[in-house]
Amino acid sequence: MQRILIVTILGVVILAGCSLVDGKSENEIQTVSSASWVTEFVTWGNESYVVTEEEVNEEEIGAEIGEVTFYSQQEISDTSGNFSNKYKEGTKYYEITDINKKEAIAIEVKEGKFLKAVIFEIWKEETFN
Repeated sequence: MQRILIVTILGVVILAGCSLVDGKSENEIQTVSSASWVTEFVTWGNESYVVTEEEVNEEEIGAEIGEVTFYSQQEISDTSGNFSNKYKEGTKYYEITDINKKEAIAIEVKEGKFLKAVIFEIWKEETFN
């Protein structure tokens, strides 16, 4: 009787251990990996813009052109509209004077602080070339 009890307990421990990877269950691992975007970005005008760390002076800020209307940290395939994986709904987009909006826009990350967001293709060329 004791042998059956020991074998049963040992079997449960082995099965429980097989479902863990680095101390996390498979479900936890999937949750962590589902929010792993390559970059922080916003979409506007059917274009994706990578948000850089480059600050834009307030004097260079032009007209407001939009705002984030959909925010999610989960990787999703439909990022159309005014989407962001970093900034909450209501975060404002602005044009930058002397820069074409098909190259870059500004994101107001807090009152009076703006970061440059560069069109994805330009960012990719600058980053990987």
